[in-house]
Amino acid sequence: MNPKNGEVKALVGGRDYEKSPFNRAIQAIRQPGSTIKPLLYYAAIEKGFTPSTTMRSEYTTFHFGKGQPDYTPHNFNNEYADGDITLAQAIALSDNIFAVKTHLFLGEDTLVKMAKKFGLSTKMEKVPSLALGTSGVRIIDMARAYSLFANGGKKVEPTFITKVEDYSGKVIYEKKDAEETVLKPAPAYVMTQLMTGMFDPKLNGYARVTGSTVIKNITRPYAGKSGSTTADSWMVGFSPQLVTAVWAGYDAGKPIELTAEKTYAKKIWANFMEEALKGKPVKAFAPPKEGVIGVYVDPANGKLASKNCPVRRFTYFVSGTEPTEYCTEHDKGANMHRVKKSLPRKDPWYKWIFHW
Repeated sequence: MNPKNGEVKALVGGRDYEKSPFNRAIQAIRQPGSTIKPLLYYAAIEKGFTPSTTMRSEYTTFHFGKGQPDYTPHNFNNEYADGDITLAQAIALSDNIFAVKTHLFLGEDTLVKMAKKFGLSTKMEKVPSLALGTSGVRIIDMARAYSLFANGGKKVEPTFITKVEDYSGKVIYEKKDAEETVLKPAPAYVMTQLMTGMFDPKLNGYARVTGSTVIKNITRPYAGKSGSTTADSWMVGFSPQLVTAVWAGYDAGKPIELTAEKTYAKKIWANFMEEALKGKPVKAFAPPKEGVIGVYVDPANGKLASKNCPVRRFTYFVSGTEPTEYCTEHDKGANMHRVKKSLPRKDPWYKWIFHW
């Protein structure tokens, strides 16, 4: 889709219409997995979260009491940081524990309401697992939802017909673009920048960023989010000019077990975006005129990066929420290094420590 006006540029409903006229792009309702998380995190940013907000990623069981069953979500391959991670890294690595904690902190009805605001037309269940995409959605609705990030928060409707004329050329129908803004531009832009993280190795942590398998295949700035369930594989992403949603799976809900099959959605998305935008201007995501500020942070802890930080990542925040504390975790090593240089080489290592 063109995210600015909702015009559908291409649509594939299945492999072969003669064998199956079922249009999966519009009619199928499938679990979106982690592609629902940007909607959740947009709500969190509106409520005061920032890219540097930290939570603990570890094997967790949530207890609710009052006869409700416990809930134990799992990360992919059961890998956890076993420590604090930032929101920026949680999105890039698709950490499920961070997502469920955020969902429960905001209240289970928050994501339900946010889904409607983004244009999802299917029913959302108020359950802890909703943060991990357990309520089904339509593929075209996910393209529409991500269009709001790409266009700065303006409502769009998927459009197939722009104008109808009669035999004499008289215009019977012509589409009019609505100018309704449903997202706040500053949080929407911060969320867009957070979604570029899936392609940025600077955010590698206890696992690699989720877009690592296609980083070599892309040549321009993109933002997006992948997602998976037992039977669904997704990739939804965009440039400023184009948004594309890809779902891969079996109609009957057969589990996706082969490793190669689990990467199809991302590879299809990356190849399509590159081909579709070939020869078009390479555009970066333009920030709103006001309301956001960018600073360099240490991606491991979200604090302002010092000159001693080995990795520094430029990160956008809603103005007034940017970190004010500098990272000092790497200063001790730098001081030790300076002491080493200032001492004669014949001094044993323990004297370096005494001087330091």
